Amino acid sequence: MASGKLAYFFEARDLAHLFADWPDEIGLVLCLDAAGLCELLLFHVSERDRMPAKAAAVLGCARAELEVVPEVAGYPTRRVLFTDEQKLMALILDEDDLAELAQDYLINHRFEASRKPEAPAPKPATKAATLTDVFRWKPRLHLSETAPKPPRKPDLPEGFAALDAQAECDFADGVLELGRTGLRLSLAPELLSIQTPARRTRKIGFRDDFSCFVLPRPVAAGWSPGESLVIDMPEEGFPKALRARYAQGPRQAQVTITGQGVFVTPGALLPPPPPEAEAPARRRRLFSPVRSALIGMVCLGLAAGAMLREDAPFSLPFLPMKSGAIDAPQPSETRFAAR
Repeated sequence: MASGKLAYFFEARDLAHLFADWPDEIGLVLCLDAAGLCELLLFHVSERDRMPAKAAAVLGCARAELEVVPEVAGYPTRRVLFTDEQKLMALILDEDDLAELAQDYLINHRFEASRKPEAPAPKPATKAATLTDVFRWKPRLHLSETAPKPPRKPDLPEGFAALDAQAECDFADGVLELGRTGLRLSLAPELLSIQTPARRTRKIGFRDDFSCFVLPRPVAAGWSPGESLVIDMPEEGFPKALRARYAQGPRQAQVTITGQGVFVTPGALLPPPPPEAEAPARRRRLFSPVRSALIGMVCLGLAAGAMLREDAPFSLPFLPMKSGAIDAPQPSETRFAAR
């Protein structure tokens, strides 16, 4: 802003959209300056014309130094961007008791109007100041553009805080695996069973370097250290590079659960499971005692069948005779017909 002094007016109809119980006759002016001053003034519709001068007094500036939005004759103005308007609305919305103060201001204004005589008497000089002091205050939020604060050296590095007596902290080892249902985080995977609770969340927050991510604390509600838990996340909730990384195979995961969330730090790839050893093939004995007995029985059966057949020749084996026997038959001449 050119002068550094700004009075921004909110009419009653505008405030009725922000506060359900806002009175129809009360408006609001937001006073800002570049030094960081940010104050609110309530006014009745009958006081609308006097409010720019009152705002200049609050900001301690001359009439020509005050910019008024929307434009008011006799005062400079400026164009306020839509994003700035949203910040101004957020500023007044942070005041939870603002609508109640507006109701009180309306009651006081009506009371003062009812006390006025028919012939208006001059107001005491302190009366207006009293009303202004009652309904003038500094809001808890300041616009960053108008209140640049010098950086404060923190006691601890950013991201670190002193231990809170009510802080909770649990640790768990898990496994991250990309499957058909998305990215799955399994706590205590060796204990997984049909009774393991399964949760699903689409809210995923990433650190600035994407080295870890955080999930909402309720996804681990009811979990205790040493218990198994499954948390499913949509694959499209992760950057393309991370999806490709998780597609390489299951990974170790270090999980820290605090009151703020479930923090997951992916680790190294898990080694592939060893191949299952094949059972040694059973070597069959070709001639076990049982098999030998069966084969012998089959051979005897075949021989007996051959002997019973009338057309089958039968040969006796050659039996050598004792030494000195007369007319010993030669092996080739000893043949008998089967009876």
